[in-house]
Amino acid sequence: MTSRTARRAPTEDGAPHTRDDILRVANALLYERGYSGTSLTAIAREVGISAPALYWHFASKEELCFTAVEAELRRFVEAFDPCKDADLAPDERLSMFVRTYVRAKLEQGKRLRMPGASGSYGQVRDALGAEHQAQLDELQRRVLTLVQSILESGRDAGTFRFPQVTPTAFAIVTMCEYVFIWVRPDGPMTIDQVADSYRDLVLAMVGHIRP
Repeated sequence: MTSRTARRAPTEDGAPHTRDDILRVANALLYERGYSGTSLTAIAREVGISAPALYWHFASKEELCFTAVEAELRRFVEAFDPCKDADLAPDERLSMFVRTYVRAKLEQGKRLRMPGASGSYGQVRDALGAEHQAQLDELQRRVLTLVQSILESGRDAGTFRFPQVTPTAFAIVTMCEYVFIWVRPDGPMTIDQVADSYRDLVLAMVGHIRP
């Protein structure tokens, strides 16, 4: 699950808070407290409005939390759209995929390193109704399906040499998903350097053959 850095977003002139403010606060609290620990009262308090005012925007806690999580996940998934460019060579597309994934996770690294945060998405997802779960699952599948298609294209073109698509795709997604565990903001490597390092590791993993 992706995130933004600020939780509270009041306006200096006292203007009404927007729907985006509510979603941003909800997302932050879900990372910190999980679904069961995030109440509408807590969200409203952080935004600076009354709890009943939330119902002008959302019919229920589930709708609010789903909307917050879905919007962040959709932004994450859509960041991979350039990797779909069929005019690019498979190794270029795979390199772009890995760098995009690593950068996204490291840019939200501080939030993800909070106690329990790395498992918060699954906890929130499991607390939602079946229809909302299915919508989130479909979004997540797009990322895996994309990297699978890139791997297949590279293997068909003779650019990659590896035995099986599915385990290779899951290995790539998993290593990128949890890069935040070991990288520290004050460490010796920049985000771009880590992204480039992971790109090189993945290209080696798939048996990349330079033209």
